[in-house]
Amino acid sequence: MYLVLILFYVTYSLTNNVPEVHIKLGKISGYHKSSVNGRTFSAFEGIPYAQPPLGDLRFEAPQPISPWNTTLNATTLYVCKQMKSIYSILDRYKNEHEDCLYLNVYVPNQQPTENDNFDVIVNIHPGAFQCGDAALASPVYIMDRNIVYVNVNYRLGILGFLSTEDAFIPGNNGLKDQQLALRWIQAHIKKFGGNPKSVTLVGESAGGAFVHFHYLSPKSWGLFHRGISISGNALMPWAIQKDALGKSKKLAALLNCAYTTRKEMIDCLKVIPVDEIISSSSNFYIIPNHPVTPFGPVVESKSEHSFITEHPYRLLEEGRINHVPWLSLIAGNEGAMFTTIFYLPGSLEEMDENWDELFPYISFLGEGDNTKVAQKIKYFYFQNESLSQSNFYKYEKLIGDRCFNVGFETAVTMQANVSKSSVYAGVYNYSAAAISYGKVLGFDVKVVTHGDCTVLIFGFPFEMNASDRKLSKSDELMKNMLLDCLTSFASDGKPRTKEVSWEPVTTDTFKCLLIRDVDDMNMEENIELSPRKFWKDLFEKYSATLM
Repeated sequence: MYLVLILFYVTYSLTNNVPEVHIKLGKISGYHKSSVNGRTFSAFEGIPYAQPPLGDLRFEAPQPISPWNTTLNATTLYVCKQMKSIYSILDRYKNEHEDCLYLNVYVPNQQPTENDNFDVIVNIHPGAFQCGDAALASPVYIMDRNIVYVNVNYRLGILGFLSTEDAFIPGNNGLKDQQLALRWIQAHIKKFGGNPKSVTLVGESAGGAFVHFHYLSPKSWGLFHRGISISGNALMPWAIQKDALGKSKKLAALLNCAYTTRKEMIDCLKVIPVDEIISSSSNFYIIPNHPVTPFGPVVESKSEHSFITEHPYRLLEEGRINHVPWLSLIAGNEGAMFTTIFYLPGSLEEMDENWDELFPYISFLGEGDNTKVAQKIKYFYFQNESLSQSNFYKYEKLIGDRCFNVGFETAVTMQANVSKSSVYAGVYNYSAAAISYGKVLGFDVKVVTHGDCTVLIFGFPFEMNASDRKLSKSDELMKNMLLDCLTSFASDGKPRTKEVSWEPVTTDTFKCLLIRDVDDMNMEENIELSPRKFWKDLFEKYSATLM
């Protein structure tokens, strides 16, 4: 009878006690969730890692959070203030806050234990630098594995990436938010059972570019030990913002901030109601959703707090990077996601008639020779054809090449040439039976586009209950294969799966894993995802316009 009572007490404690962690900043309580396979894990959602970026701290670099005296109830997901987007349909986006610098920690057991020493995976969410939140990357699949999983909020759009190109607002505050979060992880993750000496960054789209930017900022070195960039890196043409000062002046004019000095302009912007700032975002698009990233990372002037002070291309060229393993993955048809607007009646005709004016904005061409470059690109992909539904696939291919494939091949090749650690490349062409962006947007079911690489790792953002979805046998196998690759890479920098040996890129061979299905994968050498010679010749002549 005594033994039965003990067993009852232990069972009762495990199922009713909330998980708790005591870090240097104070005590934190969380709650329990279930993984897709029914594993109970601990969730700590809404842990502050920085002071609220309000008032005088708006547009400033983040400041470390102060300790708290009472137990922090970490059961709330926060969303940063942002422009309206496809994510706005999610319920949690009804409560956006300017005070949003919080992170979420997930632990693969019911009570965190400091001695577990699990590998740590940190997700940096997507959203074109303008939108999204940490919870877009769900823990319900990945928490079937023995890792500590962290996802992070950072400031977005104007609030995160406004820059006056000087000391008043240097820019890159969203990246500096992430950097401070990584310092927080180094200081406190051990209390959650994580190993601060084994931290892997992973991000998709803008998140993938952010991961790569951390390789290029010395202040991030030592804060992570491996990185995975999916459908994004620092060399993609949308990754560096152009004319940041001009956009700051335009914002001030839109918000009726009269000024004679730069300081007067900033002081005015700091007291404008946040919703007015967010509402002004739409004025920075030429046509709906284009250019995709009106605000984003910038090359800063040198200062004590600068994140990056030279163009990523130059830093990679000279090997000034964090020499830790890097894995880069891209979808088979990245361009499909970004050409949907041209399905609308008359859109292709408008693009064709106004190519010289519209294409430079859509494809992130800089000033100078952008009209000449736009014409050369059009002739290469279309010859003398006008854009039409019959050759729409060519436009899709062009956007995929310009905005993703060229940057993917260039960054992987350059990093493999200079890195002292392994670099891996892969192309994902598996169409999930469960859900995909292509199916939601009405594409051919076989199209694997932007965002599809992660739906079987972090779930589909628009499913409220991904854990309730029954995966097909093939999806289940693919999910497990991807998680094998992710967790093995997070352990020692080598992506492993029993199905195939993933070989690193070498200085003379572009080795790339083609993923079509679990039983249909193979390593390819020197595969060309884009017409490299055309883009190489164009870059050599018009690099200032193309970068």
